[in-house]
Amino acid sequence: MKISFKILALLLAFVMMLSVFAACDNGNDDGEKTSEEETTTAAGGDDSGSKEETTAKVEETTEVMPDIEKKDYKTEFYLSILSDSNPTEHYWVEKNDNDVLSAALYERQEKIKNHLGVEILASSAGHFETYTEDFKTAVKNKSGGIDTLLTHVSSGVSGLITGAYLTPFGDLPGVDLDADYWNLEFMEDLSVCDEYLLGFSDFNILYTFVIAYNVDLLAKYDDALDKSVYQMVDDYEWTLQQFIDIVKLGHIDNGSVEKNQYGLTGQQWVPWCGFLEACGVNLVEMNDQGIYEISYMNDVYKERTQNIVTALTELAASKEVCLDYKVAGANMTVPFESGRALMTLTDTIYLDNYLNFDIDFGVLPYPTYDTNQKEYRSLQWGGYLAVPAFLENEEMVGETLEMLSFFSKDVKTAYYQKLLGKQIADNPDDRRMLEIIWDSVCTDFGQTFDEICGGTLYMLPFTTSGEISLTSFYEGRTNGGNKSIINFLKKVDKKY
Repeated sequence: MKISFKILALLLAFVMMLSVFAACDNGNDDGEKTSEEETTTAAGGDDSGSKEETTAKVEETTEVMPDIEKKDYKTEFYLSILSDSNPTEHYWVEKNDNDVLSAALYERQEKIKNHLGVEILASSAGHFETYTEDFKTAVKNKSGGIDTLLTHVSSGVSGLITGAYLTPFGDLPGVDLDADYWNLEFMEDLSVCDEYLLGFSDFNILYTFVIAYNVDLLAKYDDALDKSVYQMVDDYEWTLQQFIDIVKLGHIDNGSVEKNQYGLTGQQWVPWCGFLEACGVNLVEMNDQGIYEISYMNDVYKERTQNIVTALTELAASKEVCLDYKVAGANMTVPFESGRALMTLTDTIYLDNYLNFDIDFGVLPYPTYDTNQKEYRSLQWGGYLAVPAFLENEEMVGETLEMLSFFSKDVKTAYYQKLLGKQIADNPDDRRMLEIIWDSVCTDFGQTFDEICGGTLYMLPFTTSGEISLTSFYEGRTNGGNKSIINFLKKVDKKY
């Protein structure tokens, strides 16, 4: 028996040594292999993501560098960014100022420079109504100067396509759309005439709509909840009705707007419209004949759309919420950072602003329609990658885009940390929520090509809130919208 124990001890020691060697060997300065922490929640877990009740599980994954040979193009890659939606400094930096995100961006640029001999330069494209002008001019004159444009989510996008200003991503050398850092499903939803004219990858990480909640306030209602909100998300019980029920818990009437506590605050603007997409309704989709048409009131979606709009209209009119019918950027009557609101609808690009206030916040995806919906859908508002039809060096552009997407993993991790104001290891639940949110980003033909499809389809949830009936809204846009879609596709078909 003693001999057996000695043998067992030696075997265990040997296994441990192998594990140490394997762990040491996993790092690689050349970026050929990287490991990613992925977290899963254990049963339980409080709303603050405490270590006592939530366990982060680390799984090793191996990713291979794109099959792109080391080169020295000795050139620049010019990235034009619509900074109204996407601050330039969140995608590119001139130098490393030791901010966590700045350092990650700078390292990404240096890795590409070392591997391809390409220096990435970025500039603001200007106002959202005019940001495509320089891009179009460069294509018309075949002058180059812009290698990729980061677009608005809808404004100006259709004109780039009907004017044949874009290179399809399938034509770009070096781009592997099957790689997991490209969101091919997303791109397929926006494909036109079987061409991927708009790109979306891990590079596009900003401006996704989320729900932020006040951790301390929600903790007061623990006894009224069967489980933590994070566990609800994991169990696909984070539904529209569950969201509304929790919102109503958070209201306290102290006699005036200046003193009341509300279950939900924010702007009844684009954030409000994310519920339709989140609840699985497509504004426009392809029918059985392969033709895109306005779909949110067809036989598949009509009942769901009506139920969603009714529920949101009633919530907006209730005493439990304080919503402002204002455009983005306007001051809110009861800002979330005041500490007098349980939840707010916001976007990832704004989260780190809450770090300037004495408030502990968590993040959640928008809810599903019901427990039968087993996927989250998160409305993104950051636009797409657009590559000009004229390129001085297609191979360089394709390979640079591929490596920008591949090397964005560390940038995303840094972005999580910047948004949450904490080390990732100290906040596994919210890190996991952000992963769910960005892994579930969705778009819609009707949103992206809004001006083609009848206008403001994505504004449906509040456009119909007491102003116009849902049926009237639908009937006023369907016939003209469907004809415009057909004409749009005919124009594109002739160009590509």
